[in-house]
Amino acid sequence: MDINPDEVVSVELDCDGWTAPYARDITRRQLGDLLLQLDDMADTTETADPAPEPQPLTWPTPADTYAKAPSIISEIGWTTEGAIGRPTAALLGREFRLRKAAVLDRIALRDEAENFDSDAPEIAAEAARRLLDKDRDGNGNYGGAPYRPEHPDAIAHPRGYVRQEYAHWAKNH
Repeated sequence: MDINPDEVVSVELDCDGWTAPYARDITRRQLGDLLLQLDDMADTTETADPAPEPQPLTWPTPADTYAKAPSIISEIGWTTEGAIGRPTAALLGREFRLRKAAVLDRIALRDEAENFDSDAPEIAAEAARRLLDKDRDGNGNYGGAPYRPEHPDAIAHPRGYVRQEYAHWAKNH
C-alpha cells in the first residue's frame, strides 16, 4: 500500500479541559511534524544523561538493519494510522516510537546519500533521542526498554541506537 505524503487527512484532537476539539485538515507529512510536537508536549520528566564510557562504535549498518524493512511509504502509513485519534504520543507505545524513529532515520539516510539539503537528519536524531529518553528510567539507566543498549554511548549516537533497537525488534517480529 503506497501512502502519498502530500495527501490531505483530517485530524481531530480532544483533551480533558478543552472547550472544543481541535480539528484540522493537514497533509500526512504535516501530521508527522505534529506527532513530533505532541511528543514534546508529552515529555514532562527530566532525566540526567549518564557519563558514557569510550567504546568503539559497532552499530548495525543501515543496510543490515533495514534490509527486510517495509517500504518507507508503508512505514509512514503505519505510523500515521497508529497516531490518528490519539491526542498524545504517550498513548502510542514503544513500537510506535521505534518504528517512527526508524522511518525518519531511513528518510534522513536517503537525503544524506543524495546530498539533499534537508532537515531530515535533525528530525531523525530528535526522534531517536526521544526513543532513547523513553527507554531510560528516571535515574538515567536503560531500564525502560525491553532490551538494554549494547553501547553506553547511545546518547552521542541516537540514530545508531535506533538501528540497534530496530534490528532487534525486526528479528523478533
